[in-house]
Amino acid sequence: MKKRLLVLFLILALIPAAVFADFFDFGIGATAQFIGNFDLTDTEDFDWSLLGDVKNYGFGADIRTRVMFVELDVTGLYNQRQYNSTDYHEISGLITGGLSLDLLGLVRIGLGMGPRVNVWINQDDGSVMVYNQNGVLDASTDFADAFMNAPMTYRATADVKLGNLLVGLNYIVDSSGFTFENPDTTKLAPNFDAGRIGASATFILF
Repeated sequence: MKKRLLVLFLILALIPAAVFADFFDFGIGATAQFIGNFDLTDTEDFDWSLLGDVKNYGFGADIRTRVMFVELDVTGLYNQRQYNSTDYHEISGLITGGLSLDLLGLVRIGLGMGPRVNVWINQDDGSVMVYNQNGVLDASTDFADAFMNAPMTYRATADVKLGNLLVGLNYIVDSSGFTFENPDTTKLAPNFDAGRIGASATFILF
């Protein structure tokens, strides 16, 4: 009788843990993103050899929080680029909310959208500008304005689950101009010409 009660107690103790494991998880990891344009709808003319050069990538962090099938992702990337013969440090931050689904316990796919703030810092004089497809905002622009005018961006992920490690690919693409400041639904269509492909490794802490 005591053994049965002990087994029953262990089962009842494990059920909440199993449910919680599927209900919530939090992970942090690293991501690398190809800084050139990658049009997912037209890859025939793409020079695939560019993906083999580490100089063509930006690197950063990937933080994922998941409650049931709803996921909030925060990613930050850094790279260097040249524009009009001027060298810049580029820092890009993206916050997306969306859906995340596990398939057969082996693969996790997700799709979300949110604002992407892109900051360029002049390497010569340290001047700062916030750049996006809707124009250039100078250093006098506060963060709230930059956030409200940031383009709404889509992010798709596909990961293989290796225990507590997620390893996979991601793809981000800006909308055609939809922002919080200008919520024109006709501009929600993805601008695939400026899409970017990347890879990430995320460790699920709990």
